[in-house]
Amino acid sequence: MRGRLRSKRYLNRVSLEFLSGIGEVEGEDFEPSPFQRDALHALAEGRDVIVSAPTGSGKTWIAERAIEGLLGKGERCWYTTPLKALSNQKYDNFRDIFGEERVGLLTGERRENPSAPLIVATTEVLRNALYEGGEVPSFIVLDEAHYLGDEERGTTWEEVIILAPPKSQLLLLSATISNAQEIASWMGRVRSRRPHLVGATERPVPLRYGFVSRRRILPLWPKLIRSLAYQGLRRFHPVKMIEVLEQAQLLPAIVFLSRRKDCDLSAQRFYGLRSRGEEERRRVFEEVARDNPHLWDHTLLRPLIEAGVGSHHAGHITAWKIAVERMLAKGLLRAVFATTTLAAGLDVPARTVVLPGLLGRDGARGQPLSALEFQQMTGRAGRRGKDRVGFVIIVPRNPKELFEAVELASRKPEPLRSSFRLQYYQVLNLLARMDLQEALEFLKKSFLLHQLGRRRRERVLSRLSEEFRQRADLLRELGYLDEGLRPTDIGKWGLLIRHERSLLLTELIKRRLYPPIPSLLAAWVGSVGEERAPQRALGKVDLRPLSRLAMEISAREKEKGLTPSGMSDPFLQVSDIPSEACRRASVIKTWAEGADWRQLILFSGTEEGDLQRMVLQTGEILRQIEDLPLEISQIASLARRLILRPPVQ
Repeated sequence: MRGRLRSKRYLNRVSLEFLSGIGEVEGEDFEPSPFQRDALHALAEGRDVIVSAPTGSGKTWIAERAIEGLLGKGERCWYTTPLKALSNQKYDNFRDIFGEERVGLLTGERRENPSAPLIVATTEVLRNALYEGGEVPSFIVLDEAHYLGDEERGTTWEEVIILAPPKSQLLLLSATISNAQEIASWMGRVRSRRPHLVGATERPVPLRYGFVSRRRILPLWPKLIRSLAYQGLRRFHPVKMIEVLEQAQLLPAIVFLSRRKDCDLSAQRFYGLRSRGEEERRRVFEEVARDNPHLWDHTLLRPLIEAGVGSHHAGHITAWKIAVERMLAKGLLRAVFATTTLAAGLDVPARTVVLPGLLGRDGARGQPLSALEFQQMTGRAGRRGKDRVGFVIIVPRNPKELFEAVELASRKPEPLRSSFRLQYYQVLNLLARMDLQEALEFLKKSFLLHQLGRRRRERVLSRLSEEFRQRADLLRELGYLDEGLRPTDIGKWGLLIRHERSLLLTELIKRRLYPPIPSLLAAWVGSVGEERAPQRALGKVDLRPLSRLAMEISAREKEKGLTPSGMSDPFLQVSDIPSEACRRASVIKTWAEGADWRQLILFSGTEEGDLQRMVLQTGEILRQIEDLPLEISQIASLARRLILRPPVQ
């Protein structure tokens, strides 16, 4: 039996059968799927709706049709995403669909047409708007709803669902909710009406799972794996891999790698190679580079234009990623080597997804892929309305990974678990809207408590309530709340600073410790950011007043028995290496003083995507400070203008 399975004739026949049916769909009229019609019907009845359907099945189409109808009635709508890059992409798409004058964008550092009837925003911006208690939209779309379980952003999603008034209809979209019934039950309790669940399991473009053995592409059958697992496995080679896929007509492909460095090195292997479509790619690139001329100096430009191969990860600047995405969407690229950031919602599918190994974003530390990550990545295979079949090709590092892939392909994604936690800006915002008892009632509505058994729920609620009181008491001691735990005048402007370390920033302003020089203020604000810090500092920036303030807040938290909020973490120094805060501050200051972008990247040892996000995050906080009715607002305005210059924006 094993000998037959290994025979060349048999393997060739199996490979041909596996690859049969490849081709592009031609002239098919779009017909809404049953789940799309079901969702629209429920929305028309005024119900909240949760849609859980495979990637590429047309979830966004539901939102577009609902928004179209509501805009026609003069209603206001918000479409939110967890990522600024995804919000930017949706903003561009919606302007094409609904018209530029009807679409706005709010992502913190960008404010485009904010009075438009349709606002595309990050979820945090919507949360802030709901806390402010202004005009609320009649329709809210929460795209990528599985971020409800995200460790960093999940609390924001819970706050939006709890704060959204009954008049706001909610539409949650996700490809990866395995415990949708539990979420629907929770939403029904906090919103007094249970949402309608819409589910779909069938993909519009079916997927086939396979692996590479001796330049053949074979189906991921356990019996075949057992007979071949110890022969024909080769180390992943980017160029040879693309050649194999090209011969099998499986391009374009997205190749997911766990490290940024591997993406760039893979693309570099295509230097000197050429493929069809070079002129079309150049035209797309020229269009993007018209407003971003620095792109012409990109080290991976030749492989992109000449070979039709791109690299896409968070270390690249936004304009570069846009160029790669547009080329892929137009079918002009053979392959894109990408980290999992490309799988996190961006609508750029390909015919084939390749997984060289099964490691997630922490691949350098050997973190295996979760079922959720596996499905997000493999979901990018198969283009609706274009491909008859989508392919997922495993290039294993060892035979064991083939069996792991078989298991991952059939496993449901992990249930979403709440990551609810308390922050100072949250405590202050809640007490600006309600009294202490009402705020504690708000905690009871969290998804965290809904997921716990009764006995454990009581213990966790008691802990959360005590933590809320202690954080409120610290805010009272610092002058943000009065004896009745209502915001003081200082507390009212403190509400406008929303950041993980907002208390550190507001104390800096309240005590007038900030430097009066715009470039230094930008450096101080940038020092407490959360983006990846540069490898090296560029000169010294005296952050001692800020550091002492952070240590003081941490000490006060310790006295009260509070879980540390991480105020002092950026200032911790290991050996002789400057702290993260010092490295961030020095680079932001150097940029604010007019440094050259390429030189800054070279000498600081940072990647331009990280540097761009660090500058944008600094600009976002400076904009919040700029809105304060205080003297610092003018300095913050000047500082923001110094750093928000090309190629950052």
